[in-house]
Amino acid sequence: MKKLFYLLLALPLVFAACEPEPAPEPGPEPGPDNPTPEELTFDVEVGEVTPSSVSYTVTPSDLEAEYLCVLYDAETVEEYTRDEFLVQNLFMELEAEARSKGMTREEYMPQVVDKGAITDGKFSNLFPESKYYIVVFGVDAAKGYEANTAVSKTEVTTSAFVGLDVTFEVKTTVDGNTAQYQITPSNNDDIWYFYTLPKSTYDAYTDPAGDYKMSEQRFLLFCLEREIESYRGAGYSDNQILNAIFHKGALTLQAKGLNAHTEYINMIAGFIVTEEGNVTIATDVTTSTYKTGDAKASELTFDISVSDVEMIRAAIKITPSDTKETFCWMCGVWDGEQTAEDIMNGIVAMYGGAMNNGMMLYTGVQDYTGGPGSPYKYKLDSPDTDYYVIAFGYAGGVTTEPEMVTFRTLPAPDPATTTFTMSASDITPYSFKLAVVPSHSTTYYSFNVCTPEEYDEEDIIAAENEAFDWMLEESKKFNPDTTPVMVLSSYYYRDAANADATGLVPESSFMGYVIVYNPEDGHVLKIHKFENLATTKSVGSITPGVELVGYYSGDEENGSVFGQPAATKGKAITVVKYTNLDGARSLFATMLGDDMTNSATYSDSYLWGAAAQYWTSIKPSEPYSFYVADWDYAQTALAYAVDNSGLPGGIGRLYTLPTAENKGDIADLKALVEELNAAAKQSFALPQSLVIGDTTAIIIGEGTPAAGVVEAVVPVVETKVEASTLNPNVVIAGEGYIRPFYL
Repeated sequence: MKKLFYLLLALPLVFAACEPEPAPEPGPEPGPDNPTPEELTFDVEVGEVTPSSVSYTVTPSDLEAEYLCVLYDAETVEEYTRDEFLVQNLFMELEAEARSKGMTREEYMPQVVDKGAITDGKFSNLFPESKYYIVVFGVDAAKGYEANTAVSKTEVTTSAFVGLDVTFEVKTTVDGNTAQYQITPSNNDDIWYFYTLPKSTYDAYTDPAGDYKMSEQRFLLFCLEREIESYRGAGYSDNQILNAIFHKGALTLQAKGLNAHTEYINMIAGFIVTEEGNVTIATDVTTSTYKTGDAKASELTFDISVSDVEMIRAAIKITPSDTKETFCWMCGVWDGEQTAEDIMNGIVAMYGGAMNNGMMLYTGVQDYTGGPGSPYKYKLDSPDTDYYVIAFGYAGGVTTEPEMVTFRTLPAPDPATTTFTMSASDITPYSFKLAVVPSHSTTYYSFNVCTPEEYDEEDIIAAENEAFDWMLEESKKFNPDTTPVMVLSSYYYRDAANADATGLVPESSFMGYVIVYNPEDGHVLKIHKFENLATTKSVGSITPGVELVGYYSGDEENGSVFGQPAATKGKAITVVKYTNLDGARSLFATMLGDDMTNSATYSDSYLWGAAAQYWTSIKPSEPYSFYVADWDYAQTALAYAVDNSGLPGGIGRLYTLPTAENKGDIADLKALVEELNAAAKQSFALPQSLVIGDTTAIIIGEGTPAAGVVEAVVPVVETKVEASTLNPNVVIAGEGYIRPFYL
């Protein structure tokens, strides 16, 4: 009999979950008849054994002694040649679990240690026909809960699962890429689940020599889990899902839009579904195969209109005759020779796999005209270029003839004749904002700033040409038909652009330059220089201090301060205070997810650039921040203040690392927040719209009604600085502009 699997998989380590008997009154001191801890023994008796559970009792020879009782799978136990290695592994797991809760192992152990007799112990969610060991040994609380007795190991094997006595006959009828399944169970009272999929996928998951090596039962459960999650994602309740995917009695099911000319496999098995919604596979999996034919032809037609053609835009609208049928449409450069069928076949050859998984398929009207209900006109790559718009039905394969129209964009002025304006604003000691406006929106360009001494036009041209050639080469690995214009349209500017130049040196003069690219080969065509663009200001008079108030456990907080226990569960709460704020007009802070152990060696310019997108306003009269992040995760708290002259000063910094050892008393956090609330007469709470990620910052914001109101939740970010090759401290963060390296 094959091993059967459960949806609720058992963990390799299971602790006893029962209440011990009340401890008896203390007895006499140990003597000949009273064992010392070293002589402590355990009487372990196994009670009822089922396919998924084991009942047991444990009676220690000393009812006052503390001990651990866990269940390990036999494979884990038997891989250790000595019991102390098994114990060491267990303590390592306990250490990891404790630290994930912001606790030391010693703090966590009382939650899992037993004392007295266990009379009704039970381990559940186990695998059928599987060998386990009940592992018991004494621990000494006075010595950090180290083991102080020999290890007792009691072997137990769960019983075989008694499945359903039902078989299935599945008759598959294929019509093109539509299949009909007539399913007849031998017992109409039993519940069953049916799934069909390409056999190549089935083979990839079940091949004993493959990466996954799943049994048929486990793979069917995997498919079931995926389908359940799909229904949940669509908003179905668990009860609705069970009714949708499980069946009873003889039924005929149908699948449309299967992949054409593809071998499929059917899988069906009997299941037990309890009233509580627990699901168990209860038979072997019955399989059968079939092969689809041509995609079933459709009468779908398309009305394709192209109007208002400009140099790089056109009004495109595709109207299908049936708004429910799926189709593919695409706009691309036309070589003047390819037929609609050629282009369609090329699209299917390159993207058919994705289309068979539902990608690149559409239903309903596709409107890119810029009119009512349409967000914008369709944007194209090149002026004076022939384009096509093609549409064809697709549902597992091509279902219609392709329909196509062609058009040509208007010619553009010579990019070498394009002029630019570049201006700087919001100048600080470390940054300024840039605005670039071209005279023609068809010209591809990029821009940067540097000090006059750093400017070397030959180096810039060489670096830009090398960068473009690399991007073009890499793009052709994925699409051999990639053109220079396609790369330019993906990674370079057109139209007006705004960006931030950050990480600059105070009191320094900067120039700007715009690089124009040739659409024929993507290389530099011309460079426009802007001398004396901006001079950064002097540093302000205030450098705030950043002091650690403490680290606190989110589990201990449990909603008592912030009102959202799920937001702080399993997290550390780091509290910092900002000082030296006399004369500060405003205060800004952030927390970078970086291990800046030597943060004192980083320049203020570098830190300003690293944190450019993450500064959050703090009210100087309430100078505290409350950050939520993982335990044992190094971060650096930063802050700067603006003085009465309007100048940002130096950047204060503090390295932080919350650990179980430096965790503070949660009462101190509550007292601090109560003090802030009392001053503001407002309770401290997180906003209802809060979305918590892996690490977040909860910050009291400037301009909030009271100290207790959280204004913003800001991610603690991994800092990745893309530095200019001309000035390592300069970072330009553009809008919608992505360059993988040199700016």
